Amino acid sequence: MTAQVRKCGVGRIGVDIDDVLQEIRIKLWKTLRNEKNIHYYASYIKKIVDTSVIDFFRKFKREEGVYLYEKSLRIAEHARGYDADYVYEDIDVKDIVGMAVDRLIPSRRTIVRLYLLNMTIDEIALHYRFSLSKTRNLLYRGLKDLRKILVEKSIDAEPQP
Repeated sequence: MTAQVRKCGVGRIGVDIDDVLQEIRIKLWKTLRNEKNIHYYASYIKKIVDTSVIDFFRKFKREEGVYLYEKSLRIAEHARGYDADYVYEDIDVKDIVGMAVDRLIPSRRTIVRLYLLNMTIDEIALHYRFSLSKTRNLLYRGLKDLRKILVEKSIDAEPQP
């Protein structure tokens, strides 16, 4: 099991191999607790190892995306001398939306950021250990607030006839 995890190269992205092995053990314990009938143990364990490694890679990718977005936003703010009433004529749309997202309340802000980074509602709920209904509620309210902020700044996503 350890050799297979090492072969996948999770150490190169900064993930401790022991963390992955612990996650694998937890999944196996849950399976045994549910008394699932397993016919081919070796292939089942390989499947668990592979899915656990993929989960860690996905988590790393999500967190890296959030980090890179925040970093680029901070660099842009520093370069422009960030001002809340800045005229948006020469700013990229992504930066405009990023500044609008920053004005949301914290609970909605984090959910909307992850959603804009192409995470599904299920993934966000799993990441924060929220119920699906709570996550959906925070997301929809956050998107409504975001739309309102963008309209206030005269940035309307609706096509003009």
